[in-house]
Amino acid sequence: MGNFRAWKTTLLGLATFVVAFYYLLKVEHAQSWIFAILLVFGTMMCFSADSLINSLTSFVKSNRDKKI
Repeated sequence: MGNFRAWKTTLLGLATFVVAFYYLLKVEHAQSWIFAILLVFGTMMCFSADSLINSLTSFVKSNRDKKI
């Protein structure tokens, strides 16, 4: 199970790429900005480290006043 935890962001990124290209090819009036947002999110998920995601998650949970 530990090996899956190391690959979860990469798998999420790849799934986002599949959804983005499905949206581009199958939706009749596809909007390019939605496709671009999905590509950026997928790229971030593929190349970001799990430690970065964990630190951002802990920052959001601990930041009660929502101040940066």
